[in-house]
Amino acid sequence: MNYYLFLIILFAAAFAAAAGAKRLRFSFPEKQETRLLWFLTLAFFLVYTALGWYKLEAMQMGAWDFGIYDSILRNAANGRGLMVDYRGPFDHFSPAILLFAPLYWIYDTQMWLVLIQAASLAFSAPLLFATAKLRFRKGIFPLLLTAMYLFNPYYSRLVLFDFHAECLFPPLFLGAFYFLERKRMIPFFLLLALSPLVKEDFVVPVGATGLWLLAQRGRRWWGVGAIAASLFWVFFVLKIYYPYILNVPYFHYGRYELLAPTVAETMNNAVAMIERFFNPSMPGVVLSVLVPFALLPLGDWKGFVLLWLPVIGIQLVSEFPHQQWLMSHYSSALIAVTPIAAFYGARTLRVLLRKKRNLRRLRQPALAGAAVLMLGSHIFCCDLPLARYAQYTLDGILPSQGGILSLPLRPSYWQEMLKRLLHADGARALFEQLPITPENTVACQNEPAVYFLPRTRVFDFPIIGLGNPPPFRADFFILDRNNYCGKIENFYELNTLLDSLLSSQEYGLIDDPGGVLVIYRRAAVADSSSR
Repeated sequence: MNYYLFLIILFAAAFAAAAGAKRLRFSFPEKQETRLLWFLTLAFFLVYTALGWYKLEAMQMGAWDFGIYDSILRNAANGRGLMVDYRGPFDHFSPAILLFAPLYWIYDTQMWLVLIQAASLAFSAPLLFATAKLRFRKGIFPLLLTAMYLFNPYYSRLVLFDFHAECLFPPLFLGAFYFLERKRMIPFFLLLALSPLVKEDFVVPVGATGLWLLAQRGRRWWGVGAIAASLFWVFFVLKIYYPYILNVPYFHYGRYELLAPTVAETMNNAVAMIERFFNPSMPGVVLSVLVPFALLPLGDWKGFVLLWLPVIGIQLVSEFPHQQWLMSHYSSALIAVTPIAAFYGARTLRVLLRKKRNLRRLRQPALAGAAVLMLGSHIFCCDLPLARYAQYTLDGILPSQGGILSLPLRPSYWQEMLKRLLHADGARALFEQLPITPENTVACQNEPAVYFLPRTRVFDFPIIGLGNPPPFRADFFILDRNNYCGKIENFYELNTLLDSLLSSQEYGLIDDPGGVLVIYRRAAVADSSSR
């Protein structure tokens, strides 16, 4: 189904719900409201932890990016370097992730990443609820806003897509605004200013918060401070951290072509970025973020233009498609910023309702309509456990979609999940028979590579041209034909490599009926057998 058609149907359902809710009164006793809050929080934590465990067992986590963070923490815990993953120096600035390295020292298991991600996102919900409760002391709105955060389809996308340090941003950002609403400016500023320690990308929401504070009396110097903090982290990361501490270039410049050798090229690139922002396909992306929050961020122009718009805008103007379409994990900042913008939008609308008594009767119908928009967006657009590199605003609502807390509604989907799990069990049984030692080198496809990371030296398989190329004389080359998500961009290079290996007497072949292909160096197997 086309996404715009889906929105028309969804808004029609919301208006119908609003029309039928004119006489309803939505309210809960305070104790029951608290119980519901913790029920939702724990339900999201437990369900997404279970789904993360499934993805790990079914080999649905990739070396990019789950394996990157897994190897960063394992290397740090074992004294093999800080911010070093299996490829070499980590290509982002995320020192906050090192706080979890001691967990790998206590017990080395990849489940830590699953638990950290699920817990960080789920237990941010009480912070949002507490913030909303400071201004909406009566009524259901604080609980509704918290549910909007949890049921947001992009929440499911981040929590299910491998692991990313970005999952640590919501508790920092939501915690900062909790202190802001309590007028405790120092803890607010510290949490906000330190959030780029999660990842350098978060200088954007820090700077946007500064712009938003500049528009408020009595807080303008704090706005100046936030902008200064954002600029400091930009300077530190680009001019000190990468060139002098890591001694490697920062290659993510390529996602924004604004920097160019000449003024003319810079101007042309700037025009291209602006044109992408006004691309006809972009309204669908913007609506996909706003609709689950019932368009509430539009209620306050300062919050929308100064706080929310820069955060989504930096993604829309990128030349990298995953960012333009908020695919993968690139909506991570919006997961925290959008509920805050919705909170201030609701505050502004409440003032309007108080001034115009004839509009007060619309409050309860509006809550009912908002609940329908939230739940409808979640049920039909939430990411499911096997989803990867997908975007419903681009591809449309697929027939296989549909879930509650990312638990699929279609029995056929559960059957496919079981099939993937059984396949992974078979692949794992084969891998355990391979005489692989810590000294071996394994060039591996993205999906099964996570299995080998704690066991040996792993290199990217030369499929998509990213990361360090594997050594041609690797001890093992591993592909899994029945567990590949994405696109092989250069079949010629892959086939050339495989042909050269298979034509050599130096290598042997295991072609498993389950679809796993193992090309092994005979000498490495003989060396392992003689030990």
